[in-house]
Amino acid sequence: MNSDFYAKIMRPFQTHPGYISIINVLNRILTLAGFLFYPALLVWMAVMLDKRFFAFLFLPAFFFLAMSRIRKLINSPRPYEVYDIQPLIARDGHGQSFPSRHVFSIFLIGTLWCGTLMPAGIFLLSCGILLAMIRVIAGVHFPKDVLCGAALGIFCGALTLFISAL
Repeated sequence: MNSDFYAKIMRPFQTHPGYISIINVLNRILTLAGFLFYPALLVWMAVMLDKRFFAFLFLPAFFFLAMSRIRKLINSPRPYEVYDIQPLIARDGHGQSFPSRHVFSIFLIGTLWCGTLMPAGIFLLSCGILLAMIRVIAGVHFPKDVLCGAALGIFCGALTLFISAL
C-alpha cells in the first residue's frame, strides 16, 4: 500500500462531504451491531439452557484480551500516521493498528452465531466485511490489518465452537 492507494479510495468521499458522514454512521452502526449481538447471543444461550454458555462467555473474552495485548506489543502504525492523509473517521490514538480489533470482534461474534443460529451469523459476518472495507477506506487500517483481524476472529470463534463442543 502507498499514499496513492489511499488517495484513490478516499477521493470520492473527500469530494462529497455527505459521504464522510455516511462512512462514520455506518462505522458506528456496524460496530454497535457487533457489540449488541454478543450479549444477545449470551441471552439466547441462557434462555435455551445451552451448555456452551460459559465457554461462549469466557473464551471470547480471553481471546479479545490476548489479541489486544499482542496488538499493543506489535504497535503497528496506522495509514494516516505513515502517509500524509486525513482519516475519514475521527481518531485520536496512534499505533495499535494490526490486527483490527473492531474486525476481529465482529468476525468472532459472527462465527459464534453461525454455530448457534446460522442466519444471524451470516448477517453479522456480512456486516464484518462491510466494516472491514469502511475501516480501510477511512484510512484507519491497512488491508492487512482487517484481513488478519477477520482471520483471527474466525479462527478464535471456530476454536470456541470446537472447545465448547467437547
